[in-house]
Parts: sequence; C-alpha cells; structure tokens
Amino acid sequence: MSLKVDFFAGETLNGQRLIEFRLGQEAESEMSVAGAELMVRAEASPRARRLRYTLWAFTVRGNSSVGELAGATVAGGGRNGGRGWQRLDVTDAARRWAANGAHGPLRLLVDCSGCGGRVRLRLGGGAAARPLLRLRVRPRRARSRRALDCDAAASGSCCRQTYYVSFRALGWDSWIVAPEGYYANYCRGACDPLNSYHSQIVEAAALGRSTCCAPVRFSALSLIYFGDDANIIKRDLPEMVVEECDCP
Repeated sequence: MSLKVDFFAGETLNGQRLIEFRLGQEAESEMSVAGAELMVRAEASPRARRLRYTLWAFTVRGNSSVGELAGATVAGGGRNGGRGWQRLDVTDAARRWAANGAHGPLRLLVDCSGCGGRVRLRLGGGAAARPLLRLRVRPRRARSRRALDCDAAASGSCCRQTYYVSFRALGWDSWIVAPEGYYANYCRGACDPLNSYHSQIVEAAALGRSTCCAPVRFSALSLIYFGDDANIIKRDLPEMVVEECDCP
C-alpha cells in the first residue's frame, strides 16, 4: 500500500534549497517501508539535447549538515536530453526515517553533477511540478483487522472481503504516479433475518425478499497521475473503497 507524503519547501544549506516531506495523518506510528522513490522534475535547455548528468540526493540533519547518500540517478543522453521527471531510489533513507518514528520531516538536499547551469531542477513552486516522494509500506494486517472482515467473521456471515487492485497489473502504472494499487474490497456472505431489526424483517417479508449483504460505508481514493503536458494532478475519487458491510 502507498501513503500520502506531504511536500514542503525547506530552508537553504550553503545556498542550496532543501526539500522535506512529512507523513499524512493516516500514517501509523510504526510502519515497515517496502520502497521509496523520489521524483524530481528537470528542465533542460533545448540546446542541451545530449546532455548527460547525475542527480544526487543526501539526507540532512536538522538544517545544518549533510548526512548519508539517499540516492542517485544518471539522466540525459536520450531524445529529451534529460528533461522531465527523474526518479531516485531513496528506500534506505526512508527506512532509516521510519525506524526513528518519522516524527519529524525527512529532509533532503538534491544536487546535480554535470548540469553546468543548463538544467533547472524544480524544487518548489506549483503542485504540478514540485518533488514527490512515493512511499510504499507493508500493511500491518494484525493491527488493522476488525470483526467486519471476512477473515475474522463467522463462516458464511455478511462480511467485507479484502480485494487488491494493482494498477501495474492493469498496465496503468505508466500514467498513474501513486498509489501503485489499492484495496477496493467487496461484500460477501449471507444475512440472517433473525438478527435484523423487526422493521426490516417486516419490510423484507412484505416485498417477498430477504436482506442482502451490501456496502454501508465507503471511503475515497486519492489518485496522483500525469495529466496533459506531463503535469501531475491529484484527485480524490469518492466511494472507491468499501469500508464496511452489513445487512441494510
């Protein structure tokens, strides 16, 4: 599963802008990071068609000193001359951050070798071009399991069945930035009319039918994807996740 990580333009260190990320409110106090990817938008000069450069990301202790290497990537040399979104694997740095509780922000310094003033890194500004941190965590099923889930409900009774939709398996990962997939879930099982309210039994009998196991509560899905001109768009899609099932 993926987590929302909020971006903030940080202070400067030796004249270079720092970037920082904080976890959203839905994050658990303890989590296991499966992978993390930093995405930075690079804008190269049109004349730098075959420019080749290296992006480096370093952790920053507080706002004063550079720490460990977080990740690096070589860009350029192709048709676009290294323009567009560049990706750096920062899994180790994110794991260290999570191991310390992730109470404070993850501060990073992004540097460029070989840019020579011909490449501009977008380290702030509008939401469509600011840096992104894709954080994948391993779900802690034991902590999130509730009685409404089928793995904890009585056999055959109405319950919520977890069901994961992978955007990568659907071939949509080329335009969806985050998440990589989500738990859509669905309802299954039978409803016992003897356990329903009296009014529901009377209504069901009058209509010649029994109550059905159905969703009674949904939640939205936050989707981040590439729009026109490679801009990044965030949209909240309502009623995409089945949260609870019952016999209405």
